[in-house]
Amino acid sequence: QGLGMGMYSTVVPLVLIVAGVLGSYYLCGFYGTAISCVGMLSTLGVTMSTDAYGPVSDNAGGIAEMTELPSWVRDYTDSLDALGNTTAATGKGFANGSAVLSAIATLTAFARSAEIDEVDLMDPVVVA
Repeated sequence: QGLGMGMYSTVVPLVLIVAGVLGSYYLCGFYGTAISCVGMLSTLGVTMSTDAYGPVSDNAGGIAEMTELPSWVRDYTDSLDALGNTTAATGKGFANGSAVLSAIATLTAFARSAEIDEVDLMDPVVVA
């Protein structure tokens, strides 16, 4: 039941990202898609810094355990470590989303400059 509820939590962000990408495409074509990619990449600094939060808090918990600090210290570091895992998962979603948008924009720019009208994805030579 917990896994299913976790999957439901991705519906709203997914719909918002799809709406943003489609809206930018309908307003400005593939240029809009490329700009939405740049918009996602502009948050890269924040995303990378939140991704680094997890290992730092995990190391703090390990240090607290090795130095035999009181148990309440370990309780605090465990809760911070759980938050670090959440922020790392969020950062990976942004990284994947911006990578997909970058690939689409790059392939579209190549197809337009090479004047390729259609690509058959069922052709093994194209896929390879």
